[in-house]
Amino acid sequence: MATEPNTSGAEGTAPLGGTGPAEGVGPDGTAPDAAVVIVRADVTLEPLDERAARAAVDAPDAGAVVLFSGVVRDHDEGRGVDRLSYTAHPSAGATLRGVVDAVIGEHRAAFGDSERAMRVWIAHRIGELKVGDAAFVCAVSSAHRGEAFRLCSDLVDRVKAEVPIWKEQFFDDGGSEWVAALG
Repeated sequence: MATEPNTSGAEGTAPLGGTGPAEGVGPDGTAPDAAVVIVRADVTLEPLDERAARAAVDAPDAGAVVLFSGVVRDHDEGRGVDRLSYTAHPSAGATLRGVVDAVIGEHRAAFGDSERAMRVWIAHRIGELKVGDAAFVCAVSSAHRGEAFRLCSDLVDRVKAEVPIWKEQFFDDGGSEWVAALG
């Protein structure tokens, strides 16, 4: 079962309908066996911190922590990129959370419950980003590396395919273009 997070307005609250810090996690960072704790799942204007994502999912029972960070690069198809601007549909936060819930459910149906709790921290940034900024971060912890890699990869792929977020690239030659982040 997925443990529902706190939406009290504490750090991690999403302006577009995501979730905040998790409840149901003990003071030692452990969660009920076989649970999937969604520590964070949102779309935000705030900068994303890879170290904070990793720390949020780490726990004594985690034998693996997998972290994906999609960063703004300085090129695309032979053109220099100066910056990006991400725009999201108002439903993006809720859609992201729905995708996370669906992927977790599919994993549990296909692979069964994990030996120990798994933890997920996932967020996509919107607004103006410069080269080197993290645009999309997903961290997953679990008792074993295979399930952490598999869940992190599937979450990243599905969020990119299904959450209504678009980016506008601004090139060093003065041009720009919109690129759908879907698919």
